[in-house]
Amino acid sequence: DNVALSFALRAAQAGHAVKWFVKSKPSNSKNTGKGFKGIEKVDNWVAHATWADLIFSTSNDDYIERLEYFKKRGFPVFAPSVASTKLEVSRADGMKMLEKAGIECAPYKTFKTMAEAEKHVRTTGERFVFKTLGDNEDKSLTYVSKSPADLIAWMQRTPPPKGEVMLQTFIKGIELGVSRFMGKNGWVGQWNESFEHKKLMSGNYGPNTGEMGTVAYFTTESKLGEETLDKLGDQLMEMGHLGDTALGFIIDEKGKPWPTEWTCRLGWPIANMMLGATKGDPIEWMKDAIEGKDTTSFAEDIGVCLVLAHADFPHGNAEKDQTDGVPIYGITKGNQKHIHPQAVQMMKLPDMDGSKIVEHPMWATAGDYVAVITGYGKGVEQARKRAYRTADQIHVANPILRDDIGEKMKEQLPKLHAMGYATHCEY
Repeated sequence: DNVALSFALRAAQAGHAVKWFVKSKPSNSKNTGKGFKGIEKVDNWVAHATWADLIFSTSNDDYIERLEYFKKRGFPVFAPSVASTKLEVSRADGMKMLEKAGIECAPYKTFKTMAEAEKHVRTTGERFVFKTLGDNEDKSLTYVSKSPADLIAWMQRTPPPKGEVMLQTFIKGIELGVSRFMGKNGWVGQWNESFEHKKLMSGNYGPNTGEMGTVAYFTTESKLGEETLDKLGDQLMEMGHLGDTALGFIIDEKGKPWPTEWTCRLGWPIANMMLGATKGDPIEWMKDAIEGKDTTSFAEDIGVCLVLAHADFPHGNAEKDQTDGVPIYGITKGNQKHIHPQAVQMMKLPDMDGSKIVEHPMWATAGDYVAVITGYGKGVEQARKRAYRTADQIHVANPILRDDIGEKMKEQLPKLHAMGYATHCEY
């Protein structure tokens, strides 16, 4: 996914030898990570499988079957399984597992074609959430309609996805996610609760980017996790799942959680918040989890992470000469621990040394998804201020950054607290 540079750097800084593989595709610049010390980029990860003490996967798509092959032969692979991946990619399977565990889902219906789905909307005259049932890349097509007519118009102008589609009854409420890491013998570490901000622009305007920022935190107590995800631990272990496991919910006005989706892998940018909250070695606990031990040590401060991008994110249609090689000014020894590079390389570029113009090695872009900025505090507001203070110190040409991550939680948290949810989090 071209998003593991910060993980690789922090592993190297902790004294580990690191080999990093990124799939070759048009959206992934070969220059990502270039010039950073302690990391060796490789073109074929399989050739290094016997070398590794830990094989860490950032996702659950292209290589999950091959990773499972190695996992079953005793290789130290910290990654989801084929079966657990199916819970996310094949949404209907994920919903069935929830229902079997007694977790009620919003009514839904699946269709083989967009035409069949459109006919159902016209027949019922109801408001739905449109979701895909194909591969992971189609998940960006999730659409929350404003009305039946709005959904029909959207479906008519949207290219058909690769697989079947789902229409799920719209539930009004507050979005809240819960996750936990799975080791060989069950859960490791605390619960993690999260509030995602998926739209491109402040105020929740613009296209769905997947995620432009998140408020999240580790907590030893989670009513949402204990009522839902905790019921599924044994089944996930039986599936051979390892790594992060998340469920998204809408908490309705009566306090009932309605599941929206599985994420059986690390989420981005929240993975960087988790990395920044890890005390001590950033990698060792993963190897221990594979061996059935829980040596996690996560701080429980409230974390805010901000996605810093530049043109033409999120479309990804710009030529490489437009997205690569743009200077990233303002990176210092003081703020670098709060900045997680993503599509970044080291280049010799013009910079200021007092009043003089000099050229020296510095951070530069290697794509449009530049970095994730984190801030931590006792409450959302303190964490927000710290994250945005760091963001204000950085300059990249034509930056894209939402300035309202976490603001809406000021009115959401009291409502959730009254229902017994998100009680670890204060604004």
